[in-house]
Amino acid sequence: MTTNKSLSTVGKRWHFLILLGMLMATTFSSIPTLKTFASNNSNERLETTEANFLAARQALYFKDLRASANFYLAALNLDRNNANLLQQAFYTQYQLGNIDAAAALARDMEVLNITSRSASEPATAQAILMDDWDAVLVLADHIAENVHFQPVAAIIRAWALVAKGQGAAGLSHLLEAGRSNISGDESVSNIFVMQAARLAEYLGNYNEMLTLANQLSIRNDLSSQLIIQIASIYARHDENDKLEQLIVRLPNGFNKSNLQQNLKTQSSPKKIASHISAGIIDVSLVNPQLKANGMLNARLSLALYLDPQLDSANFLLAQALHEMGQKKRAVEQLSAIDAKGIWGQPRLLLQADINRNEDISIALSFLEGSVDKDKTNAFLQKELGDLYRISNSFIKARNAYLKATHLGLISADLDRNLGITFEQLGQDQLAENSFKDALQKNPKDPYTLNYLGYWWADDGRKLDEAIQLIEQAVRLRPRSGYFVDSLGWVHFKLGNLDLAVSFLEQATILEPTDPVINGHLGDAYWAIGRYQEARFKWQYALSIATEDDLKAEFFDKISQ
Repeated sequence: MTTNKSLSTVGKRWHFLILLGMLMATTFSSIPTLKTFASNNSNERLETTEANFLAARQALYFKDLRASANFYLAALNLDRNNANLLQQAFYTQYQLGNIDAAAALARDMEVLNITSRSASEPATAQAILMDDWDAVLVLADHIAENVHFQPVAAIIRAWALVAKGQGAAGLSHLLEAGRSNISGDESVSNIFVMQAARLAEYLGNYNEMLTLANQLSIRNDLSSQLIIQIASIYARHDENDKLEQLIVRLPNGFNKSNLQQNLKTQSSPKKIASHISAGIIDVSLVNPQLKANGMLNARLSLALYLDPQLDSANFLLAQALHEMGQKKRAVEQLSAIDAKGIWGQPRLLLQADINRNEDISIALSFLEGSVDKDKTNAFLQKELGDLYRISNSFIKARNAYLKATHLGLISADLDRNLGITFEQLGQDQLAENSFKDALQKNPKDPYTLNYLGYWWADDGRKLDEAIQLIEQAVRLRPRSGYFVDSLGWVHFKLGNLDLAVSFLEQATILEPTDPVINGHLGDAYWAIGRYQEARFKWQYALSIATEDDLKAEFFDKISQ
């Protein structure tokens, strides 16, 4: 028997579903209109909870986190005890970096006995900045209740103990936490050793600091972030040989010519909040769950809340925002980075990459201006050459690559891209020499192996060498449809038609919308007498091709 109460509930739910359907129908029949509304009217407040909720969800779909956060708050203001809205409002505010707002929402959740992961983190940051270390210790314990967050809780707790004058206990707790996360003969995690080294330096225990730094420096799995931190320790204590050995290991995206001087001018942070900030970044970057559930941005924002001058956090957050398609916010974040500091050149390169995705001419103008200001920067010359090559300005690309080589840049990527440019300019011998130079520097570069092998196969020469190169590329990248296509194509050239069809069919599964790959499969079908399937593949390739020469090629095959 159904009670009046349940009937009433069903009625309300049915009414909501009707409203939901009407709103969704309106939404999906005019997506650009809602997208424009969400972007340009993020401070608007709709009349009902349901409408604000749907606007928040739709804004998230369009990756407009700021609008989504505002709509969730508007919905929450109309239904203060809604647990789902409260949690969504908390997470969106946290991801935006509104730490104080997130902390207030977390307190509201606590009053309503709503448990949620990460809820203690914003309040912990507030307590750190207020030097309320007793509260920090309690809150760190709350964070540690989530097994995946125990490493960050251990770092916070260790530094809180240091702040309370219990430095030895803090160091001991940190190393013990590191050991508890390993099994067997594994070494303590890089993150814990790095934080222990920073902590030892802060306490003035220089022997312990150098011992820990030396342990880290010989490991092969260090991130750029960790390399810079160890190098900073060496720079501050005049360990110049070790400093230079570390700088060499950094990616070429860093300006290594002025890096040593930059590091030597940096003093060790005086505020414990800055050390905790660095630890939060390090431990969050190696936590795959944070990136999967969208909370890495929140942690990076938390680090910046503790230390707004931390360039590495600004860069990493800008990079994450760029990957999410939030160009405007990414550019804002990059503007906070010191252009002459350690992260100045990575900032410049990321800015150029953002511009390239919008308009390559803007990216070219931006990078040309940067090269004019730093004419001896070999890596910037190489990056400029890459942009010229992508925009089919091959003579300018070649000149930029040769300038980078003359300035002393030694790079397999540079040799490969120079080889591509020579090949496009018809300078075949120079191209082959560059490809071979690239493979000498990096014999396992699948892109060079595939490009050279495919070039030879497409020209119908050196087929035995070509197939060896492409097979090696496929072994290194078996899920690459382009590499599998190359393997099918070289078998086609060799007359191994059944093998060619098999590989080319696999390639179209891996890359179903590539016109060249579909065209190759059409050629293979035609060669073995499967004419109707060949025509179908050529017609499909024609329908998805965007380049005029490809369209003409497929049209001719279908016509004849």
